[in-house]
Amino acid sequence: MIDPCAYTDRLSYGPGDPVSVFVDTTADEVAVALVRMVPDLGAPAPAMSPELVDWAGNGVHASSRQETCIGSFVAAPAMPGEAAVTSATIAAWVWSTRWDAPGAHTVVEVDGARGDLTTLAIVDGHLTFSGAGPDGADWSVVSPGAFVDGCWYFVAGVLDRGSAQVIVQPVDPLYGSSSAASAVAPRARLSVAAAFTIAGSAAGDVVYDNGVARGRADDLFTGKIESPLYAAVALDPTALAALASGSTSVADAFGTTLVAAWDFSLQEGDDPNEVRPVVAGQPVALAVNVPTRGVQGTRWSGRTHDFAKAPDEYASIHFHDRDIADAGWSATLTAALPDDLPTGVYGISVTTAEGSDVVPIFVVPSAAHRGREPIAVLMPTFSYLAYANEQLYNSGLDFATVTDAELDVSTFERERAMDPRVGLSMYDHHSDGSGVAYSSARRPILNMRFGQDMWLTGAGRGLAGDMYLIEWLERRGIRYEIITDLELHREGLGALAPYAVVVTGGHPEYHSSGMLDALEAFRDGGGAIMYLGGNGFYWVTETYSVDPLVVEIRRGYAGIRSWESLPGEVTLVATGEPGGLWRHRGRAPQKLVGIGFCAQGWGRSEPYVLSSSAAQEQHKWIFDGVDESPLGAYGLVMGGAAGDELDRVDFALGTPPNAVVLGSSSGHSNFYQRVVEEIPMGAPDASGGQQDPEIKADIVYFETPNGGRVFSTGSIAWSGAMLFADGINGVSRVTENVLRGFAER
Repeated sequence: MIDPCAYTDRLSYGPGDPVSVFVDTTADEVAVALVRMVPDLGAPAPAMSPELVDWAGNGVHASSRQETCIGSFVAAPAMPGEAAVTSATIAAWVWSTRWDAPGAHTVVEVDGARGDLTTLAIVDGHLTFSGAGPDGADWSVVSPGAFVDGCWYFVAGVLDRGSAQVIVQPVDPLYGSSSAASAVAPRARLSVAAAFTIAGSAAGDVVYDNGVARGRADDLFTGKIESPLYAAVALDPTALAALASGSTSVADAFGTTLVAAWDFSLQEGDDPNEVRPVVAGQPVALAVNVPTRGVQGTRWSGRTHDFAKAPDEYASIHFHDRDIADAGWSATLTAALPDDLPTGVYGISVTTAEGSDVVPIFVVPSAAHRGREPIAVLMPTFSYLAYANEQLYNSGLDFATVTDAELDVSTFERERAMDPRVGLSMYDHHSDGSGVAYSSARRPILNMRFGQDMWLTGAGRGLAGDMYLIEWLERRGIRYEIITDLELHREGLGALAPYAVVVTGGHPEYHSSGMLDALEAFRDGGGAIMYLGGNGFYWVTETYSVDPLVVEIRRGYAGIRSWESLPGEVTLVATGEPGGLWRHRGRAPQKLVGIGFCAQGWGRSEPYVLSSSAAQEQHKWIFDGVDESPLGAYGLVMGGAAGDELDRVDFALGTPPNAVVLGSSSGHSNFYQRVVEEIPMGAPDASGGQQDPEIKADIVYFETPNGGRVFSTGSIAWSGAMLFADGINGVSRVTENVLRGFAER
């Protein structure tokens, strides 16, 4: 177990804002300190060192082990009433791709006010109906039939005056026939006044606050559930069969005997954390720990991919045992940042007898004080969240085939992947093989750390890669301010308007529509953008909530992806927008910054060959002082300035007609492959950098009619080259020429 393990309540703060720090450790106390990450000017780059900052939270604090809110379920409050019944039906429609998972996986649990507990669950691959009462008269019955993965079933437990029956009926008869079993259930009585846990048991510590519900439950079910119900009648086999087949509705089947039932569909304007009750007087239930909603159910026809247009076709919820919205730990401390704290990249250092960690945070200027410096560095925190705790090396993809270097997956990386406290990234799969659609900032994100090399490239990526840019700015004495994706998403153009130039990180892949709108308005209103990265502005992204910050995606069926959405499940719950690639929403990156994602690979990075346009008089200022050809045959990321993921111009996709290509990388190996959305049909001998001339990164410059300017480099590896030889190199000089030129305007 990684010890200590820590996170903060947010990723970005303003001066004077309170910061809550959460630490899980076996130690009794933890030393906490606020530090600013600054370059060690006495050491060759890269070398960032923590510099202690005076803060009220500095000191030794009591610490302990914490319990994590992880795994999604529905928690339904207790029903009113005092009656008890001896006849009842508990039922639901269920779907899973891992029916044979060992252990107990609860579908519906009824927790009665009399102390009776009745459970419908999948136990070691079989449907089990069981009960326990205050008088010790426990009972259970197990279905003999086996389930087929990926198929919908109607499952029910029926209690009828001393006997219990369990029924399994496939929705599609092609996948088998119904099965049933019976057992004696002496003295079994169920309370009408009952609380319910769906897709789990023993729900507890449920809190609904600031846009998400969090809590804990046992015996979690991974799969889809539709229309769970509890009725005070023993439905006969004929009526059950009609209900299972859909020829009769829940309301018609049970009438006034229906005690509780839930509609898992979403309609326009619904809060996705709330679950609509069916019975009058029944309280609203909570969907806890962000299960995936807007997913196909038993009646999905394929005629629409928008859950709001056909709620009855999207009447299920997909639950997962590692869903997480908010880890829910108790705060180890909360203390306000200094009111005069300068903008920058900081860390919360936590140290125990077991070890230490530094949790990064970003300090942004208050809205009233932005623009004191002309340069804003836009930290791509939504991309950090997308990759948070990724374990792609465990995905089944053969990464050894896409790099000419031996993979170095550290012990820490492997321990992190097995740590149940940290959740999953949007590149990982849940235990049933479905993709992860949500990522929360309020949990430990152990691969978002200073100086941490990424297992695939052996260099900084994500935050660690963007620290190359921050260190370069500090070493070159260039003053700047920090903003993050969240400020851009929430404030739009107002977050950018005070600045002359906005500089991106190396991999700004995930953006909401509001973020793209703001960047376009900033550029077209006369602002300058320096896109110093690759694979930017690629995936449609939205915020499920902003405090805690939880982002949502739907991969769709295109783009470079480790998973794709199940059929029909492409619409974002947060906004009702279609997910997938911005390119397929008519907003290809080329329209914003002149270039867009074209290839990826993890062989050697290559330099750029400058074009004849680079020597033209109007562009000489960009290359002033540069005596280097080719440009960038060095770097911290695989040895060159153009590598990892590459972007190029494409006038058909929206590169402005006045955009000028100042240079292009070349010589990429066949470890670099064109992105799949650009391959309409395979062709022999056309694959890889050695055959495909379009596998390259382009350096592009263009101006907008109102004086806006854009400079794009098209490579994740660019910032790593800027720091090479302590920043005394051509890539560094080009970047500084452009940045200072943009900032002066």
